Amino acid sequence: MPGEWWLQVNRWLKRMGYRFVLRKFTCPRVIRPGGQLAFTSWWDNQGVAPCYRKFPLALRLKNAQRTEVLLTDADITTWLPGDSLCDRTIPVTADLAAGDYDLALAILDPRTKLPKVRLAIAGRTQDGWYPLGTIKVENGPGRIPSSRPAP
Repeated sequence: MPGEWWLQVNRWLKRMGYRFVLRKFTCPRVIRPGGQLAFTSWWDNQGVAPCYRKFPLALRLKNAQRTEVLLTDADITTWLPGDSLCDRTIPVTADLAAGDYDLALAILDPRTKLPKVRLAIAGRTQDGWYPLGTIKVENGPGRIPSSRPAP
């Protein structure tokens, strides 16, 4: 292939298939062991097709003592070209120790449970995860206090 064609070929290749961009991710700053981790996310598939394999979307909580991978039930095969919202609530392991954890996101290989899909965003670590920030795990009551005034 002539050298002057490579720029156009590479531009075309970047548009083929799916190309996921994480536009926004929000979640609470504090969660409780045995509770729930609710998050909202806004995705943009900048490609021309959906992903045809059901790779699981996962969040990872990690500190010096422990790594916990939380799988979601998100179906990325429904993320057609354009915008998609993915809002989920994931159970948090009851024996998760209190402390600060690094929160990261990845789309995993369903067989190996290792990061598989490269996102079209910066920040990918050597192990394939995308850092989202820090989240605190606090021990405490497992229920949300009532907002009703006491009798």
